[in-house]
Amino acid sequence: MRKLFVMTSQFTNRTSSSDVVLRDDEFFELRGFILRVSGIFFPDSKRYFIESRLKKRVEQLGLSSFREYIDFLRFSPYRGKELDILFGLITVNETYFFRDELQLKAIEENILPELINSKPRNGFRRLRIWSAGCSTGEEPYTIAMIFLEKIQPKFPDVVVEIIGTDINGSVLEVAKIGVYGNYSVRFVPENYLSRFFEIKGDKFYLRDEVKRLVRFERVNLVDKFQMLGMKGFDLVLLRNVLIYFDEGARREVVSLIYDSLNRGGYLMVGYSESLRNVTKAFKVVYFEKAVAYKKE
Repeated sequence: MRKLFVMTSQFTNRTSSSDVVLRDDEFFELRGFILRVSGIFFPDSKRYFIESRLKKRVEQLGLSSFREYIDFLRFSPYRGKELDILFGLITVNETYFFRDELQLKAIEENILPELINSKPRNGFRRLRIWSAGCSTGEEPYTIAMIFLEKIQPKFPDVVVEIIGTDINGSVLEVAKIGVYGNYSVRFVPENYLSRFFEIKGDKFYLRDEVKRLVRFERVNLVDKFQMLGMKGFDLVLLRNVLIYFDEGARREVVSLIYDSLNRGGYLMVGYSESLRNVTKAFKVVYFEKAVAYKKE
């Protein structure tokens, strides 16, 4: 082990090589490693994607092959930081505010009022909402804005706690800052834009009344120990996340999230996703052009 660490320090002194190629055995081993640590599965068709995304990183580290990079991920004292960089390179973090309007309508008009009305009136009623795989924060901040604009005026005795999580720590740092470009806000309704953002040039700064409703944490959804701390939620948003997992990881993650929900709580997955072949533990609830899964 000590010898490997010495070798790793030597790697960083090498000059970059433009002929680093991902061999078959390296691809299969790297794919298996990523699957074990994150639940993310890449089929054979994604080999070029992996190679193109990671080749520059291998060269930046001064490594001469993907074999050395795999060893670096496994044994280097810097492997924790490197995993964060790896996840940032192989996941697609494209998101924006007010994504999937019909799902948000169901949350605003049906799910949140139902959850609130089920809470006993003994002082403040509390809602706990989890946005899993939140990337740069647009989804949990969207829910926070909907709460402030539509829910709080109708239910003034309700307080909300919104948690956004992702496996990639770097995107969470962006989320905490709360500054976005035109692409992220292109579907934000005008009344929300004027109330909840301060516009400076081509940047949109979220106001503190939105930011203080959301807390961000780094969570790996296939890490059972981490998931033990994710309990007591009324609504979990797992939208456009399951597509990254293989069948076994999907079932495991959904089972862990089932345990994270309160009785009567809801799980919502992506508009094009389904739990039909994943679990039968939830009751399927249909809204106007939207589907949610309820824990009874």
